[in-house]
Amino acid sequence: MADLVQLELDEKDKENFQELQQAMGEAQKELASLTMKGRTRNAEAKHAAFTYAELEKVGDDAKAYEQVGKMFLLKPLPDLKAQLEEEVEKATKDATALGEKKKHVEESYKKIQEDFQEFVKAHMVSADEAAKDKDDK
Repeated sequence: MADLVQLELDEKDKENFQELQQAMGEAQKELASLTMKGRTRNAEAKHAAFTYAELEKVGDDAKAYEQVGKMFLLKPLPDLKAQLEEEVEKATKDATALGEKKKHVEESYKKIQEDFQEFVKAHMVSADEAAKDKDDK
């Protein structure tokens, strides 16, 4: 089992430690959120692209229906195709933008982790010193 790390902190250091922990937690949450949003947008883009590919095989004179809630509305096929093209383009742009944002958040998360590790190393107390301090009290 891993040994527990003992830190020697004054009040200011405790505040800094809590801020670093909070920043790491927020960065992790944001990374998870961006990952999920990116996956969702990629899935939406693929779904729209597959639907568009299937509709390309159908002539423009065929009847097409668009689902709106629980009902289906008759919609001209060229309009439906144009809507799907726009949806694919928008979802792809959104997914790319989310990927870029995720990359920046990952970089900031790594920086926060490094700062946290440096803080811990700077304030770490060896087991011998901790026992000595305990005996002195």
